[in-house]
Order: sequence, then structure tokens, then C-alpha cells
Amino acid sequence: MTSAAALFGIAVLGTVFWPASPEAAAALFASSQRAHPLIVGLLAGGGQAVALTILFLFGDQLRARWGWFDRKCERLRTRLGPRLASSAFVVASVSGLLGFPPVSLVATLAPGVAPRPAPLLPVMIVTRIVRFTVLAALVGAAASKL
Repeated sequence: MTSAAALFGIAVLGTVFWPASPEAAAALFASSQRAHPLIVGLLAGGGQAVALTILFLFGDQLRARWGWFDRKCERLRTRLGPRLASSAFVVASVSGLLGFPPVSLVATLAPGVAPRPAPLLPVMIVTRIVRFTVLAALVGAAASKL
């Protein structure tokens, strides 16, 4: 059983350290707590909002300290650099909803690549909330049939 605080914390931590999966925590919370999917979406999305805001504001400093994270960001920047600059809203939306490319990397790179990065952070946060809400609704529906 996962508590609301644990779900929020895993969502913060799991945004950068992928083995702590926010999606798995949200699914476990949704199945064990029988909470409304929007509550699950807001808890997990809120945790990710904290992490994404930190990455958006201080990602360049984290890249300087964490070589492994810098390498992942650089690979994505090399692959998506021109598209991120020209289609930043689409990349941020797809990243938030589908998780590909990883939203943590997009949030870190957006301030240095996108021409107008400020609107991208709210887009990523809202799409993450939608993602977790849909996930919780699907898991809740499956759990209720058991």
C-alpha cells in the first residue's frame, strides 16, 4: 500500500532517477487506495511538477555535476535539437503525455534550446497530470473488475 506522501515523493525522485517509477507508484496507489483518478493524477503530477521546475530552472547546473545525466541530455539534444527549437510545444506535449522523449530531459534542455521556453513548463506539467489521471483511471477500472 502506498501513501499519498510516498506517491508524491516517488514522483519527485523518479522524474530524474528512473528506477523509482512514478507510473508504477501511481498504479499501485490507484489500485490499493481506490482513490479518484484525478487525485492520483494531481499527486503524481504535483510531484513531477516540483522536479520539472527544478530541472527547468537549474538543469544546467545539474548537468555540470552529473555526467550520466549530461550524457543523456546531450544525446537528446543532438537528436531533437532542431525539432525542439522549431516545434517546442509539440515536443513538450508528446513528452508529457507519452514520456518519449523523457520529460525530465526536455524540461532540462528547453531553456537553452527552445526560442520561448517559459510556456513549455506548464504544458509539460499539465500533460503529466493528464497522463497519471488516465493511468489511474485504467488501473482503477481493472482493479474494480477483479
